[in-house]
Parts: sequence; C-alpha cells; structure tokens
Amino acid sequence: MGIVYNNKYEQIKHSEKEDNSLAQIYFSEAEELRYNKKFKEAIDKYLHSILINRNNYKTYIGLALAYKNLKEYNKAIKNLEKAEILQPDDINVQKELAICNIIKGDFENGIKHLICSIKLEPNNIEIQMQLALVHEMIEEENMALMIYQKIIETEPVYIRAHIQKATLYMHLEDYINSAKTFKEVLRLQKDYYRAYLAIGICYEKLGNKQGARRFYKKYLATSIASSSKEEISKRIIELESKKNTATHNLKLL
Repeated sequence: MGIVYNNKYEQIKHSEKEDNSLAQIYFSEAEELRYNKKFKEAIDKYLHSILINRNNYKTYIGLALAYKNLKEYNKAIKNLEKAEILQPDDINVQKELAICNIIKGDFENGIKHLICSIKLEPNNIEIQMQLALVHEMIEEENMALMIYQKIIETEPVYIRAHIQKATLYMHLEDYINSAKTFKEVLRLQKDYYRAYLAIGICYEKLGNKQGARRFYKKYLATSIASSSKEEISKRIIELESKKNTATHNLKLL
C-alpha cells in the first residue's frame, strides 16, 4: 500500500524531498568522479543533479571545475556566474572566476574578481600576491609594486613579496632598489642564494665591479651555482681585468 497524504501540500513536500535526495545522490557521484579526474562523466552527473535542483550553488561550482579541467573556460565561467548569483559571498567562486578569466586573457574581469576575493578575505596574502602578479602581466608595474609594498608592511617577513618586488625592480632596470630589496631578502632568508647572483648583476649594471665580483663569488660558493659556475667564473675574470668604474650610485647601496 502506498503512502496516504492528508492534503496536496504534504504530497508536494514529499515529492520535493525525494527529488532533493536524488539530486544529492547525483551530486555526490559527480564529486567522486571529478576527484578521480573523470571529468566528462562528472559533468553528466552534475547536469542530472541540476535538472532536479537548480538551487545548489555547490553543484555549479563542481560543474565549473570539471569544465575548467577540460580547458572549457567559457562553460566554467558560465556556471561559476550561476553559482555567484546563488552565493555571491563564496570566496571559492570569486577565486575561480578570477582564475578562469585570467587564463582566458580577460584581465579586467580577473582583477575584478580578485578584488572581490580580497574584500571577502582581507588578510589572505596569497590572493593579494595573485593580484600583484596579474598587474605585472599587463605591465602595470607601479600598481604591482604598491601591492607588494603593502603586503610587506602588513607581513614584513613574507619572503615572496620581497623576492617579487626585487625581481620587478630588476626588470624595470632600477638596480639600486633591486639590490637593496635582495639584501633584505638575504636578511630574512640567508639561504636564498640566488639573491647573491641578483645583487652581483645589479652591482655590475651600476658599474660597481668590485661589489659585483664579491657577490658573484658568494654565489659560486653556494650549492646551487653548479649549473652556471663556468659562466659566472668568466664574468669574475672579465671584471677583474677591468678598472672599477663605480659611480656615486655606490653610496646609495
């Protein structure tokens, strides 16, 4: 004998409960398939779940991530935007929207969603770093430097911000500030040996041959110099054969 309902409302509620249970089954199966990298099969299960229940934002996220892994970024973004409508304050939705847009080359929307992510998690330094790196990618170096400096002021021992800042200064041919920042890197992390090489390059660019030789030799004394040992040794010999033409820039270093 089937279930007897007192009224139509009870019947509808029971039907909805059964549908939601079935949607959850499809969702759980989809999640497991995605974790096992069976993305096409996962997509099919996510879609079945959405056909039954269109109000679970996590289903849209899972579907988007499956599309993302298949490099179908337009479909990933479309589903993430549906998830955003249902749950606009979800940090994972904002981060994934940023990533997919950046991969597509839509830096404007990528930056927009990174900023949304930062508003949701103001103390998340990794997202701030991502934002700075995107500004570097689109040649907005001054903005990137400002973000790195803000991170350093908030977390002075966060080494990645110092390294990126120093490297960007070198890219901009600001060798004075690059050398200064790489020295700060060494103060924070004595075994970041690449800083010796970077400072040596900065000194050489500034005409400080003696300083360049000193830091090249420090770099050669480390364990990571083996691949470039011959090249750096040649540079030292060449520098030793030239007169030190250091300028007033030395005083700034």
